[in-house]
Amino acid sequence: MSPTMKQAPLLFLSACTLLAAAHFPAARAEGVITLKSGESLPGKIDALQDQYLKVQSRILSRPVDLKVEELDQITSSVPLAIPEQFSIIRLENGDELYGTLKSLDAESLQLETSWGGLLPVNRNHVRYIGFDKQKAYLRNATESLQGWTSAGNSMLPECRNGSWIMRGSNNTELQTKFDMPPRLHVQFSVYHTNSFRVHVFLWNDDNSQNKVEMTVSLEKAELNKVSSGHHKTIGRVKRQTERNWYSDKGVKRSDVQFYADREKGNYYLYLNGKQIARWEEGKELQNIFENEEADEEEEDGKDAKPHDFKPGNILGIRGYDSQNMALNNMNVLEWNGALPYPPEEQDIVGKYDRESSTDKVMLVNGDVLRGSISLQEDGRIRVKSNHYDVIVPTSKVRSLNQKKEEEKKAAQDNSDVRVFLADQSIVSIRLDAVRDGRLEGHSSALGKVSIPIQSLRKVLFNLQSPELKKQRENPFLGR
Repeated sequence: MSPTMKQAPLLFLSACTLLAAAHFPAARAEGVITLKSGESLPGKIDALQDQYLKVQSRILSRPVDLKVEELDQITSSVPLAIPEQFSIIRLENGDELYGTLKSLDAESLQLETSWGGLLPVNRNHVRYIGFDKQKAYLRNATESLQGWTSAGNSMLPECRNGSWIMRGSNNTELQTKFDMPPRLHVQFSVYHTNSFRVHVFLWNDDNSQNKVEMTVSLEKAELNKVSSGHHKTIGRVKRQTERNWYSDKGVKRSDVQFYADREKGNYYLYLNGKQIARWEEGKELQNIFENEEADEEEEDGKDAKPHDFKPGNILGIRGYDSQNMALNNMNVLEWNGALPYPPEEQDIVGKYDRESSTDKVMLVNGDVLRGSISLQEDGRIRVKSNHYDVIVPTSKVRSLNQKKEEEKKAAQDNSDVRVFLADQSIVSIRLDAVRDGRLEGHSSALGKVSIPIQSLRKVLFNLQSPELKKQRENPFLGR
């Protein structure tokens, strides 16, 4: 194809954009290809040749070639395949690998994956080795609106760069349904100004209106429970008390983690890694925090009447901001009882015994084991020291570390493509070829990589592009 002909499809995409939207439901199985300019086209990738990506589309009579440097991303409707037990390997460049840990030593490890077989991973690029038994109900839910509906007359948000953009003060509320267990872990990040509010509704029942509601704003955090029409405030924590805080309209980011055990009545709220509230249902006038208040209208004492709570299967989230607000990286998991990492100072052995082993295993309950770490044939972790020799199932292990911090090396990453896979893995590679239904490239940590196209959920191109970097880091930036 001549250079002129190769440029023609790029010009043609502008005319195809509306047509692509009209064909979107049928074309979703193919995927949606988006250019840096914001123009989009339903289609699927076929081959890579001389920095041109060959694309097939149902709305085009023949394949077209798109210049790679003009691409932003490709998304598909491939569903997540979420296992209940897996190993997590996080790399220094932000990549995540999910699979089954098969072997490890101080220099390398091997991870069995569903898409790449047995992958060798260079430990110099590893930031975290963990194990997760939390069943995931939602993973990166803000990547799309699939499965979500608006409550009442609220507007659906715009999806952009993996975020829900909530425009102005429309009080957006979204709902989805799944069978909720009695313990849940909800996490998300929110970009906001000082006037924001976020409400999370758990175990909402359509008929009885029963629900547990957590509200967080810059002023306070509050937990309420509705049982058989009775509204009960479990706890309230004041947050921001400085004068003139409301006048600051700058955009900020808050990382929210909410842990809820409905049966035991235990609830924990973390913002940006810090616990700001711990509520225990049933304890009268609990004063866990000095600034926590009780609801004056609360019915209590011996005259209090029992209120049945029938849990529902609706999860809802509502956001408000006088300016624009964005939610991203929303995950909902079955909580395994573990809370965020305790500070390193709680590792008493490492703090006071400078001669102790730097190899350590962090357990789900916060305990730390130090000693020689090895992986057993049945997948359990063995920790051997001068004082004990124990074997721990990975379901009890949160993470492990076999290298000193000063031994870790920053990854020299020259990747140009980031791949999001159906098993939750995220892999950055330098793309070399697309052929025989696979993406082939090179990763600093993994070496040569071959990824089946059928396993892709999203591909980001031109990772080093300054323009796209800004758009991807700030969800409010448009094209």
